[in-house]
Amino acid sequence: MTPRVRRPGLRSSVTAAFAIGALLLSVILSVGTYVSARHLLVEQRERTALRQAYADAALVRDRLRTPGTGVAEALGAVAPPSGATMLVRRQGTWYSSSLDQSGDDLTAVVRPAVADGGVGLGWTARTDPHSVVVGIPLPAVGAEYYEVAVADELDATLRTLAVALLLGAALTTVAGAGLGRLASKRLLAPLAEVTRAAGEISAGNLGTRLQDTHDPDLGSLVSSFNHMVDAVHERIQRDARFAADVSHELRTPVTTLTTSLALLQRSDELDPRSRQAVGLMADELSRFRRALEDLLALGRLEAGLDDSRVTVTGAGELARKALAASGRSVDLVVAGSTGQGPDPLVDVDRAQMVRALVNLYDNADLHGEGLVGVEVRTCDDRVEIRVLDRGPGVADEDRTRIFERFARAGSSRPGTGSGLGLSLVAETVQRHDGRVRCSSTGRDTAFVVDLPLVTPRGEEA
Repeated sequence: MTPRVRRPGLRSSVTAAFAIGALLLSVILSVGTYVSARHLLVEQRERTALRQAYADAALVRDRLRTPGTGVAEALGAVAPPSGATMLVRRQGTWYSSSLDQSGDDLTAVVRPAVADGGVGLGWTARTDPHSVVVGIPLPAVGAEYYEVAVADELDATLRTLAVALLLGAALTTVAGAGLGRLASKRLLAPLAEVTRAAGEISAGNLGTRLQDTHDPDLGSLVSSFNHMVDAVHERIQRDARFAADVSHELRTPVTTLTTSLALLQRSDELDPRSRQAVGLMADELSRFRRALEDLLALGRLEAGLDDSRVTVTGAGELARKALAASGRSVDLVVAGSTGQGPDPLVDVDRAQMVRALVNLYDNADLHGEGLVGVEVRTCDDRVEIRVLDRGPGVADEDRTRIFERFARAGSSRPGTGSGLGLSLVAETVQRHDGRVRCSSTGRDTAFVVDLPLVTPRGEEA
């Protein structure tokens, strides 16, 4: 299977584009600068070599005009420039101020021009570095004068210039990449703000909006995003209000049916089969009523119709109050679970949190083979209320799904749950800046309500 090639992100693409652009620009400027400087330096070196060769040729010619002076003696009387070699060709014989190379090899590039009676100027690759060769005819003494000057200074200058231009191109490329990074960060800042706002909205904070901007290019994006969130929020509220209204309207007939079935159950005129049927109807109606109550509570929470009264209360007190409200023994709160200190405080709506805990207790009885106990623990700046049951545990893949509506992950008594209890717990705890999770080891299961700890003064720890 061919691995999928990961495409670079927008920030990486912008940074790479700036870096490549800076590299191309610096290369063009560097090449242009090097070519221009090289041409200027070569011309300057050629003019210098030509002037020096004329002066030395005149000295050699004057020496050769002296009767009895040989070519070697004439060359010895003239001091050659540093790094230069003087050669004289007379009657087919070469005379040189240096014995390194033969005159035929060094002067081949200019010898045809000198043979025609003109001055020759050229470059030879017979030396390292290259040398500039000047040839001057000396018809007055029947000779040809050649001067070969090694361009070591010119070569060093060009090498230094090339290194400097390469370093400049590298620094320009790095600077371009840095500028591209800053530019991409500036360009992606609005997208990061949109991503943050979208994350908060997906987490349930539908009041999140993008701040207004004076940038004309971003104004339409901000306006469209905020209008979209407003429309989604309004739609959710409308649907939640509809569900709450429907649930509220159903409460009256359900109450009537419940009362009627209670009267039938107390009647002595029913035969055993009819009494059994009425009992089944009462059980199903009770289940329907619980689902209706949960749905109504969820609808009010999501529609923002709940009249929350947030007060500071003890976590252990909440656990015991929920046990008492559900007809269970308050002794199920594990002794010593709150430590030797006072009951840890939380800032919650008591009625909503008691209802959420009752739902967890009912869930333990319905799906966890019975409620074992309730623990209250303090961990750093958080308070944990752990509802323990003796159930077989919850599979890893179901520990998040069970907090969704109408989701079930097994039950000791099939058909008894409404499928809304845990979702109502999750919604209630989330509105109190808390979290709820399922912790299962395979031998026992704990549903943990995690809430912010509050100091005795009412300030969050």
